Amino acid sequence: MGRVVVTEQIAAPVERVWRALVEPAEVVVWDGVERRDVPDGYPRPGQHARWTIRVAGVRVALHDRIVAVEPNERFASEITVGFISLQEEYRLRATPGGGCELVSDNLVRSRVPLLGRLADSLTRRNVVESLARLRAHCEASPDP
Repeated sequence: MGRVVVTEQIAAPVERVWRALVEPAEVVVWDGVERRDVPDGYPRPGQHARWTIRVAGVRVALHDRIVAVEPNERFASEITVGFISLQEEYRLRATPGGGCELVSDNLVRSRVPLLGRLADSLTRRNVVESLARLRAHCEASPDP
């Protein structure tokens, strides 16, 4: 099992970043996913949401099982997509000047033997790109 931790500084309030992380209508805008089966009231611990992502032009199901929701502080879920399983946790902290520090902490496991390094590499690239899109989204529309 590998670990991927990425920190992003965002020039938007914690509350704004939180909304972008958890409101399905916003997630589809910045993360490029499609809603497949996202339950009402998402996210709540115990819920199972399904999204569709594109990997090399192919539509792939992403399963998102919510573990913890602490508004404006912490959001954790277990994700499976393709051969990768993640224990993903977002932690938010207000920074001086009204900004936010967002940490994405991921335990990565390959469901295919011998592909652990590939799973780590793909996860790191995806998290870095995803958080950059989230930052741009929140900074471009600080209060939708």
